[in-house]
Parts: sequence; C-alpha cells; structure tokens
Amino acid sequence: MSSSPGTPPAGVDRFLRTAVGRTHTGLQRAENEDAFYIDDGLGLYLVCDGMGGHASGQIASDLAIRRMVDAIATGDPPPPAGGEALVTAISAANSAVYGRGRDDPSCRGMGTTVVGVRAERDVLHICHVGDSRAYLLRGGQLIQLTRDHSLENLYREKPDLRGRLGAADSNVIVRAIGLEAHIDVDHRVMAMEDGDVYLLCCDGLTDMVDVNVIRDIMTGGEALDVVADSLVHAANQNGGVDNITVVCVALFAEPPPADAPNAPRHPTRPGV
Repeated sequence: MSSSPGTPPAGVDRFLRTAVGRTHTGLQRAENEDAFYIDDGLGLYLVCDGMGGHASGQIASDLAIRRMVDAIATGDPPPPAGGEALVTAISAANSAVYGRGRDDPSCRGMGTTVVGVRAERDVLHICHVGDSRAYLLRGGQLIQLTRDHSLENLYREKPDLRGRLGAADSNVIVRAIGLEAHIDVDHRVMAMEDGDVYLLCCDGLTDMVDVNVIRDIMTGGEALDVVADSLVHAANQNGGVDNITVVCVALFAEPPPADAPNAPRHPTRPGV
C-alpha cells in the first residue's frame, strides 16, 4: 500500500508528511544487513539493523519488516484492547524471526533491532527494540526519543548486575527481535507539531557521527533528501565501519511542495 507525496493517510486530519530513506553498506562491510520501510498510506516508517552474519542478518531484517508491515496493513494479529498496533506488529515480527532461527540451522542466533513510528491522527507512536534510535528535531533542538537496550545502559539502571553479564560496552545489546520467544517493546507517544522532523537510524550512524554534527546537518536548511544523503556521507567520512541507514520524516500543517522527495515504499538496501 502506498500514497502520493503529500497525501494524508486516512485518519490524519491536521498534518501531512513527507519522508526519505537511505541505506549504505559503509566502507568496511561486504554486505548490508540493514533494511528500511516507508509508507505514507499506512503512516509507517521503520529501520532494522540485522545481525548474525551477512546472510542471516539480511534475512532477519527483511523478515521482520515484512511481518510488521503485514500486521499493520491487515490488522492480524489484532492489538489487545487499548494496545498499540506497532507494538503488536513488532511482537509478531519477533515470533517470525525467532521461529526461523529455531527451525533453520543456517539462521540460528540471528536477530535484528528495530525502531519505528506509526502515525495515528495527530500523534506518532514511537517503538523500538535494541540500539537503533529515534530522534526529534523541534525548534532547532535535537532530542533523542529512545534509550538503547545496551549492556552499558543496563548496568547503569541496575548497578547490582555490573560485571555479571560481561564487560560494559555500548555496542553489546541486551534486547533484539528474534533472540527469545517473547520480546518487550518500548513505546511512547508524541503529539505532532508543524515543522517536526523525525530521524530513525541504526548505530552505523550514531557510532560514527556526533549528535551535534547530526543536528547541524538537520538544521542546515537543506531539502530532506540532501539531509539524508549528508548523514550517510558523514558516517562514511568518519570511517563507515558499519552499515548506515537513516529515515527522515517531516511533518507539515500545510501541504509540502509538489516535488517533495519521497523514498521507495518497500524494504530497501543497495541493489534491491
């Protein structure tokens, strides 16, 4: 399901959106295990960072995105009363990736992070598992909306566990889709405001580019597609040690220009 740039999805009566996404293998990896998805019609924007080796990492990120999109598009499985559809969709993706890893020896131990937003009327639901992040640029300030599910953060929250699970390292994550039969999903809700720009990204960006540089790029007055390209370029300039994926979503109280850039609405990586 897709929509034309600038066309508000059903149920959104105050804000329009335009979005772009970019993904790059980086300079030191042979394969790209990331994937992203953009769909203005569904009001759905996703970034996944697969892990488990290039073959199974790609499988995990693609499978997770396809299952999440199907769950949102069809309403199957339905969220519980008062529950958020994207949380339910991520749980369904976890079951799919976990089951594939359990049943296919070549995919044993695979998993993926996810960060996503879903629009509903004049709010956005922000959900994540792992260390892929969501940021909000509002009024010139860049705000991190998610907290990494990293071993380092776990030790900060629970000092009594320090050292028991290994050396603290921000790159070691303690939660990801597909590693266990059930998953806890972090979920928050943000009211939309005119001029908001949301950034979804994997750690291939945030490990390479300081948050102040990210803010400077996003506040430079460039078109959204140039911003996305510049973020990827900055990560590669600093070494590009990992795959790099970004999705930028801009909100408008009035229709954006007719030539506003828009990204493919399907799981995307170089060559796909």
